[in-house]
Amino acid sequence: EITFWHGLNRESETTLQRLTEQYNDSQSKVAVKLVNQVGYAENFSKWKAGLDTGDLPEIAQMDDTATQQMVDTQSILPVQECITAEGYDTSDFVDRVLDRYRIEDQLVPMPFNVSNPVLYYDKVAFRAAGLDPDQPPTTLAAVKDAARKIKAVEGYESGFGLKLNPWYLEQWSAKTDALYVNHENGRSGRATEAAFDTQASIDSFAWMKEMVDEGLAITNPDDGPNGFDNLLGIRSKRNGMTIDSSASLGTISQVLASGEGGGVEMGVGPMPGPPGQGGVLVGGAALYLSKSSAPQKIAAAWDFIKFLVQADTQADFAASTGYVPIRKSSITEPVLVDRWDTEPGYRVAYDQLLQGANNVRTAGPVIGDYQSVRDAVKDAETRMLTEGQDPKDAIADAVRRATEAIQAYNARVSG
Repeated sequence: EITFWHGLNRESETTLQRLTEQYNDSQSKVAVKLVNQVGYAENFSKWKAGLDTGDLPEIAQMDDTATQQMVDTQSILPVQECITAEGYDTSDFVDRVLDRYRIEDQLVPMPFNVSNPVLYYDKVAFRAAGLDPDQPPTTLAAVKDAARKIKAVEGYESGFGLKLNPWYLEQWSAKTDALYVNHENGRSGRATEAAFDTQASIDSFAWMKEMVDEGLAITNPDDGPNGFDNLLGIRSKRNGMTIDSSASLGTISQVLASGEGGGVEMGVGPMPGPPGQGGVLVGGAALYLSKSSAPQKIAAAWDFIKFLVQADTQADFAASTGYVPIRKSSITEPVLVDRWDTEPGYRVAYDQLLQGANNVRTAGPVIGDYQSVRDAVKDAETRMLTEGQDPKDAIADAVRRATEAIQAYNARVSG
């Protein structure tokens, strides 16, 4: 028996449970026990507590911010060791997904549930506003123009639901092909300073402030009981569009379809952003192996991980949830072909990922105290929007606080 700590909920958890039952029923050597730790942050806190107690699972699912800290715990077995020992073929995997979790050419965890931000919008609202429902805005300026037209439609409080999620600034920086932290995004050496003090970042903050100041956007937090108000606002006709993770597709599509005022005809488009030659970052989470497990349990855990990243399993998971399949051949599996044919919005995140550049800037930052960096950005957004701080000053403050957090973490680790 092996234990798998995960942080999935709603449709994603239901799908994982079904796939795990399928694996358990397919053979008699391994029995996987799922334990839901509520979310990724809770999962990581439980892992850190287990370093002292010895209570660690064979597999743990951590989000894309945890890589450096998981390495620094010295408690994991890089999946690269299993790949190398077995001669496991990774040529069918999407390169950009593997690159997100590589450090010094070693794959640390195995990516599993991959997502990126997309634009959700109501085609009904677009038609009422005189907008083309099949041509969603692709730039921040176009979003602003569309929001103004939607707000003019009777009954709409605003045009756009703005979730205050610091992840979006990381995405917009990557789309402009800019670094987020120094040392090649922490990939040629440990990151020591934030590097997002760019004109593109200032412009992104300025856009947010203009949207709110002009009443074109309603804000909500990125977590807690109001964390999905931007999506639910489409359902209640408070706003006509928003940006959120593609991972919400499986759950929110049914909710939006049953909306008030005749329901919602959901459209999905690529994440709008500033101009640039980069691409969106790989989001979501990956699977880590505990090196303290007995060898036979590590082997069992590796066998289950291989099942989860098979082409057919990934196709099933993507079709059910909205996550991006990490295998190239998954897109030929009937279950995913059918889903993409009937609901093309489920394919947007996959195409968006493949169309982006493949370099250290779009591979994403590797940061020790990643959460504190995000907190610095979130706090700066809040001050700018509630206290009227200038966008340039807000970015400068965020960069300063992020750098202080990075350096304080590095000092703790090296000490």
